[in-house]
Amino acid sequence: MVNMEKQELWKQCLQLISEKVSDRVFNTWFRDITLVSYDEEKNAVVLEVPSNYVYEYIEELHVLLMSTTLSTVFKPGIKLGYRLRKQPAATSAIEYPATSQIPQFSIPDAKERLHNGLKHYLGNKAQWLPCYEKVADWLSDNKGRGLLCVGTSGLGKTLICEKILPVILGRKIKTVTASDLNTQIEDLLKERAIIIDDLGKEPAKLYGQPDTSFYKLCNAAEQRGILLIITTNLATTPVSEANRAMFPLSIQERYGNDVLSRLRATTTVVGFSGDDMRKERSV
Repeated sequence: MVNMEKQELWKQCLQLISEKVSDRVFNTWFRDITLVSYDEEKNAVVLEVPSNYVYEYIEELHVLLMSTTLSTVFKPGIKLGYRLRKQPAATSAIEYPATSQIPQFSIPDAKERLHNGLKHYLGNKAQWLPCYEKVADWLSDNKGRGLLCVGTSGLGKTLICEKILPVILGRKIKTVTASDLNTQIEDLLKERAIIIDDLGKEPAKLYGQPDTSFYKLCNAAEQRGILLIITTNLATTPVSEANRAMFPLSIQERYGNDVLSRLRATTTVVGFSGDDMRKERSV
């Protein structure tokens, strides 16, 4: 057990964190974290998190905030550890309504079909990049997730997502460019599957106000089970100044933490890397 004094210190930590992030981020990711122990001699704390996803989110995006806050309230240089909270046993006494599920599929011979699609459009200039393996893995079993293709231009993201994937999946999928989001958002919210090309290229503001169209779509994807297939040049992690030329912005900077967390929950991220193949084909 942790004595009341240490618990009060943890409450101070939560208060400081709440002042650094939005209410939604705090309530979603930080509020339910509890202090398990504090070893003064080793200057180490153990925090209990409600799920592994919360742990991954904190470690990826907010580990510096967490460490700085703990060092401020407890002692400088504090060591941080986690443990996963045990979930209560399921009970048949309470029945919750089922949530909408993102469409699931498992395509046989996915790699061969994807490769054939590339050869159909590019002929003998078709190349097989290592990142295409991950797209094929997603096709083989999407695990109830959409697809988020991230990378610089000229690596086949649009060709694969707009032209090839609908054929392999055997269905017509609503396809829009990011600039169409704000004019078609009400119709898009009714779809079960959507392809969005060049996310981040749309204006950040609409009539002088922040455009929340993509936020609404990400929220609907999670709540209503919409399959999102997205291409973007935005990064999924914070961008260092040295990489600004390649990735001018991150998804977090462009849309905020809420959108990034929803995308991580509803899509499989595939990073596209390599030389611009358009330049090679034009030579």
